[in-house]
Amino acid sequence: MALFGLIVKTILIYDLWILILSVHVPVMPFPRARSAICLASVLFVGALALPGVSFAHSLLLNCRPAADNMVQCKGEFSDGSDAAGMAIAVKAYDERVLAKGTLGGDSIWRFAKPAGEYFVRLEDGGEHSAEVDHTDVKP
Repeated sequence: MALFGLIVKTILIYDLWILILSVHVPVMPFPRARSAICLASVLFVGALALPGVSFAHSLLLNCRPAADNMVQCKGEFSDGSDAAGMAIAVKAYDERVLAKGTLGGDSIWRFAKPAGEYFVRLEDGGEHSAEVDHTDVKP
């Protein structure tokens, strides 16, 4: 959806540049030069906008120790939206699943701290995922 919006904005910017150049530069010795200038301007503006689209939001995961030898993890997107209902799993380094569940309505999930090394992975089922290693679970 974001890519579609970017395409529409790019077309509108291109049309705006054509209009501006038509009004301010009514006669150019080379008509194709005006189109080339417009296209170059649109591509430049589009290139500046692309990093914003690709980093519009990413999935964040924060885990910390909780009472009774538990670990509490909270997931959210970088734009502040919650990650409620997303799949979360605790895995050993050999990819064995030690515990799994989904984030609650408050985007929090608690699990019993496993013995040994582990990591926590949060996935939205699409392009976003986040991991926290057991060494990063700090108060």
